[in-house]
Amino acid sequence: MNKQTNRQSESGNVLFLILIAVALFAALSYAVTKSTRSGGGSTEKEKATLSSAAMTQYPTALRTAIIRMVLNGVSVRSMYFDAPASFGGASTETLVFHPDGGGATYQDAPEDMMVNPGVGTWYFNANFDVPEIGRDGADGSDIVAFLPGVTGAVCEKINSEFGITAGTCVMNGAIPQADAAVTDALISDTLVEPTVTPFPGTGVDSPDLQCDSGTAFSGQATGCFYESVVGQNVFYAVLLER
Repeated sequence: MNKQTNRQSESGNVLFLILIAVALFAALSYAVTKSTRSGGGSTEKEKATLSSAAMTQYPTALRTAIIRMVLNGVSVRSMYFDAPASFGGASTETLVFHPDGGGATYQDAPEDMMVNPGVGTWYFNANFDVPEIGRDGADGSDIVAFLPGVTGAVCEKINSEFGITAGTCVMNGAIPQADAAVTDALISDTLVEPTVTPFPGTGVDSPDLQCDSGTAFSGQATGCFYESVVGQNVFYAVLLER
C-alpha cells in the first residue's frame, strides 16, 4: 500500500513538474514573440543608424581626396567628378576619382538607404551656397555631394544626429522642406569634364541651400531635406566650403 502511494505521489510530482515546464515554455514563447513583434521599431531605428553612419562616411573620404588635390596645386574650379567609366579628355590629376587625382573610390549608395529599389546615385556640384558655411553671397558656392531618394527614417536620423531642428521651416512630416530655389534640376547635376555644368563664374551669387521659410540649414555642413517638386528626401554634405 505504501509503495503504491509513493508511486502515485511520484507520478503526481512528475506531472506537476511537466505542467510547470509547459507553462514556463509557453510563457517564454509568448515573451519572445512579443519582443520580436515590438522589436520591429528598434530594428528599423538600428538600420537607420547604420545607414546614416555609412552615408556620412563616404563624403568624409571625398573631402580627404579633395584636400589632397588642393595641396597638389589643383584649382577648385578645375576639379571634376567623372565616374571611372567616363574618364576621358580631362587631365587625370583634376579627377577626384582617378588615382592621379584625388584617388577617391567611386561608389553608389546601398539600396537599403533608398526609397525605391536599386542603388542610389550621388551627385556632386557647386550650384548652391550653404548659408554660414564659408563665404556667403558672390563666389560663395560650395562643392556639395547630394544623394536624392533616401528613406524618411534615414533622413530623420541624419538631422537628429547633426542637431537640425524644424524652427520656422515648412515641414514634410518631420523633415524640413527645401526652399523653392533648391530644385531637382540643380541637385541632380555633376561637375564633369567636358564641363556640361561649369563651375559658377566669378562674382556669381548661387542660390542658398536652405529650408522654406526658415534657417534650419544655416551653418550645417551635413543634413537632409525634402524636395517637393519631385517629392523626395535628399541628403547633402559639403565637400569643400568657399
